[in-house]
Amino acid sequence: MRFRSVMGISAVVASIVMVGATRAGDPVESGLKAGDFVSPFDVDDVTGPNRGRTLCYR
Repeated sequence: MRFRSVMGISAVVASIVMVGATRAGDPVESGLKAGDFVSPFDVDDVTGPNRGRTLCYR
């Protein structure tokens, strides 16, 4: 009985690994690439002398 449950668990683990390996495609890439232009954006300053102000980073 114990051998049967070990074989069942092994089959489930092997299935998960195989599905994961086939579904894993290219690595996820997000964000800007080196040298890309960054457009201006607003941030809310929460510390320092500009606390409570909205600042534009260009």
